[in-house]
Amino acid sequence: MAPSIVLLILLPLFGLQMMLVAKPTPRCRPLTGRVVTGAHHLLKAMGPEFPLHCRPVNANISFPDSTLPTTAANRSQCPRVLWVVYKSLEGMWLTYEEHELPVGDGGVHWDEKKLEEFFTLQDRLQDEGRCLPSDVEASGLLSSYFSNVTAVIGQQDSAACGWEALRRDVIWVLKSTQQIHRSCFNWSHAQ
Repeated sequence: MAPSIVLLILLPLFGLQMMLVAKPTPRCRPLTGRVVTGAHHLLKAMGPEFPLHCRPVNANISFPDSTLPTTAANRSQCPRVLWVVYKSLEGMWLTYEEHELPVGDGGVHWDEKKLEEFFTLQDRLQDEGRCLPSDVEASGLLSSYFSNVTAVIGQQDSAACGWEALRRDVIWVLKSTQQIHRSCFNWSHAQ
């Protein structure tokens, strides 16, 4: 076969292969504000306030406030704000997957239905946040925080307090980001 005929046969095949392989890149949009609000409300309503007997755990677990800007976010700060929300939710889910949630006497007293609904919204937010750019500085701070949380949860006598501290801190992240950094979220009605 002549080289030009081979090219005429192979060129359309390569074009077809490129069309099949090249998938459109999804446009990264901010996390949906209404879903974050719903997750916040469910997490807050699923159980009582942070128990007084768990206060000593605060010495071992404290969310790194420095991961979030303290003033209203300008557009350049939004990727970090959204990334911290995303990673906080992801960290809570991974902790839940890896460690048993203590219930009953000496355990947490959380509404199971609300917990399931929360994780449904959390799953949606995880899907939305997959395209967020990573933040190396905040990543180190959150990694250290979750290591402290899992260390406390891993101890039989303080597991429930570790879970309560994690819930308290994720509530704080969701609440503060919605109040201070509201403009970072997608609030459109078409969701």
